[in-house]
Amino acid sequence: MRGVHILSRWTILGAVICAGLPAQLVAQDPTVCRDTAANCVGFDRYRLVPNNSPAYQPQMIRASGRPVVPVFEGWFQNPDSSYTLSFGYISFNLEEDLLIPVGPDNFLEPAQLNGQQPTYFRPIHRVIRRPWNVFMVRVPKDFGDQRVTWTLRNHGETYTVPGHITVPGYIVETPVAPARAVSANAGAYAPKMRLDPNAPWSHGLTGARSTMSARVGRPLEIPVYVNAGETINERAREASWLWWMLYSGPARVEFSEDEVEIPLTNLEGVGRTQVTFSEPGQYVLLVNSIETLRNSFEYHCCWTNGWVTVNVTN
Repeated sequence: MRGVHILSRWTILGAVICAGLPAQLVAQDPTVCRDTAANCVGFDRYRLVPNNSPAYQPQMIRASGRPVVPVFEGWFQNPDSSYTLSFGYISFNLEEDLLIPVGPDNFLEPAQLNGQQPTYFRPIHRVIRRPWNVFMVRVPKDFGDQRVTWTLRNHGETYTVPGHITVPGYIVETPVAPARAVSANAGAYAPKMRLDPNAPWSHGLTGARSTMSARVGRPLEIPVYVNAGETINERAREASWLWWMLYSGPARVEFSEDEVEIPLTNLEGVGRTQVTFSEPGQYVLLVNSIETLRNSFEYHCCWTNGWVTVNVTN
């Protein structure tokens, strides 16, 4: 019987993602256990469990046909006393990506908020795992106990997640993770970003935005300017990273590089990628400015988002 799955961040983390390494099972043959049909409880079939990273349960993962699930990441208060709700998603597909246009299979409620969400859903990343905090919904200071819900339908199932400001445990961290910054760990500070060399620096989840134009079939080069800022980690003062993905649009796109390492001089640098579009329309690209591909996302903290709107014509 098909139904509606109502999910929260803690439901996902508790039921689907385990917090540490699985117990070592010495009697399991890796050749056998990497077969998706094998019943090897706790075996890291897809080697998705590096140290200090959340681990997907291997039984949930396939090359394709698995769920893409919306996630309520948390909330924070803005300087004007309004609030921002943050959402991301989890895919359990190693290879399959999905385009789900805004409509009956992808919608926000209340209806006046609909259209802000992503329409492209990438497969599992080999290290980062999933896109975190990919879009923000701003609500008024008197939002109270109301809800913003995001619903996704895919592979014959419906998944709905409520966003709210009523639980303190969902408060999202600042752009600096205090618990890790004091130990000088990489991934404790969100590198600043700007998409225009003359724009002010943006920092954290609400990020930077820009608009560009492109032609079908002609690569568009996009520069991103980063600043390592106040990080005290020596490695992060010498290099930073960008992670690119399609956020929304009528068709898939091709990046020359979707992971860009940026050498820094005096804490600053520029990373560039080229993106090619196969169909006309309006696209949005998402870029994360991060200290490291490994653990910048652990505490919903330490990266800066950037959204690039591209209007593509023939």
